[in-house]
Amino acid sequence: MLGTPCPAFELPGTDGHLHTLDEFGEAKLLVVIVSCNHCPYVVAYEERMVALERDYRNKGVRLLAINANDTVRYPADSMDKMVLRGRQRGFEFPYVRDDAQETVRALGARFTPEVFVFDQARLLRYHGRIDDNYGDASRVKRQDLRLALDALLDGRLPEVAETSPIGCSVKWK
Repeated sequence: MLGTPCPAFELPGTDGHLHTLDEFGEAKLLVVIVSCNHCPYVVAYEERMVALERDYRNKGVRLLAINANDTVRYPADSMDKMVLRGRQRGFEFPYVRDDAQETVRALGARFTPEVFVFDQARLLRYHGRIDDNYGDASRVKRQDLRLALDALLDGRLPEVAETSPIGCSVKWK
């Protein structure tokens, strides 16, 4: 899995635009987070996702959240609800919908949230969790994603390139 290329995509965002892999071409790193609206793990991480984007955007890091959950069984994950959620939570990164579930399947994702970090050549360099405590940000002992980003921005591979994601399962059709 590590070293595999980021799959190409063209996905509608909560901002009304189609988002493609090409639009992130100038980014040093692309952080793709498989996300959703209803998972309590994702909800617990949303503030940290916003902080990550804010803290790293001027360093050449772009963040993209993808929701691919089945909206028939989970209507809280519909595009209309995503638009509302993104506004409520202050998402300044693209939050896109993968109705066909093709991009999320190509990533090999299984959980929400699940993180994939691609370098400038768009090769996978980190995969896993955001940190080691989803429930209480004040009790985090290891900020896995931040450590990976810092290493990659410093020209090094992350010491720990894979961690086990913590979250709900992707809701497949």
